[in-house]
Amino acid sequence: MEYKCEIGRKIKEQRLSLNLSMDEVAQKIGVTRSTLWSIENGSGNYSIDSLIKLFNLLNLSIEINSPNKRNKRKRASRINSKLDKKINRFIIMSIEQYASSVNKSSQETYRLLNKYGIIKELVDDYEDMHGMSTYLINEYIDKRLEGEMS
Repeated sequence: MEYKCEIGRKIKEQRLSLNLSMDEVAQKIGVTRSTLWSIENGSGNYSIDSLIKLFNLLNLSIEINSPNKRNKRKRASRINSKLDKKINRFIIMSIEQYASSVNKSSQETYRLLNKYGIIKELVDDYEDMHGMSTYLINEYIDKRLEGEMS
């Protein structure tokens, strides 16, 4: 299921960056808006054909890595101190931006995100998330917190 969420986030991010509505994209690839919503949110079942059409329309490509290869890459990147500094800046920026959007202090926000493991997720998903807009990162944090607090 994790891969579906990751793919969905990439698709939504690209669709928004191209300034395309869900209705436009759904119509162009021949699916319902509901199906596109399911794809973007990592839920439901859909055909590989729909996914391929979607990737072609949005100019996306897919790379498949084995879980072992992916874990090795993450461990190796943690050794790189320049990357560590970038990750730290990303985490600090994410905390500051989210704190500002919910009218809380950075320290209070840090404690909340850390309590629910969201800081670790941001660190682990740095490669995928650091290019995302503040809006999408805030949306991601909101959804994670809703899931934890409900």
